Amino acid sequence: MPGAEERGGAADGQGAEAFEEFFDRLMPRALLVGRRILGSRADAEDAAVEAMARAYVAWGRIGAAAHRDPWVLRVTANVAYDQVRRRKREFGPLQAAAEREPAAEVELRLTLLPLLRRLSRRQREVVTLSYLAGLTHEEIAAALGCSVGSVKVHARRGMEKLRADLGVVPQRIEEA
Repeated sequence: MPGAEERGGAADGQGAEAFEEFFDRLMPRALLVGRRILGSRADAEDAAVEAMARAYVAWGRIGAAAHRDPWVLRVTANVAYDQVRRRKREFGPLQAAAEREPAAEVELRLTLLPLLRRLSRRQREVVTLSYLAGLTHEEIAAALGCSVGSVKVHARRGMEKLRADLGVVPQRIEEA
């Protein structure tokens, strides 16, 4: 049976220590991403732990990478979105959300999720990582393998589309 090191995990004491520090530092942010998408702490923990497990398995490959934090947060978001889709298939959108959240949060999620799906894949990734995960433009660029300028353009266009779809008119401040 291959050891953790052969699978890409951290088998030696030094690598395991580095992963443990990484885990302790990043787990609260991963929980926040999961909670913002799913609304439930228990479901958010499931998504965050799954992302951390995947990071542990890939630690040999991503342990020294500069983009490992955004990578884990992106995996957390993907796992959370998978849970939302699974819930929707199993129970229908209203029943699954209503069982877990107050009515206002349910309405907000039911409004935002379809609108997020209408964005291009890249705009959805950038908006999610920026506004839900709280990553910087530089971190998002590293995670997605694109330039910071591209991230800024996708964030701006994505938010403009969301605002237009929601009927929110941006107010411009004009100096008198």
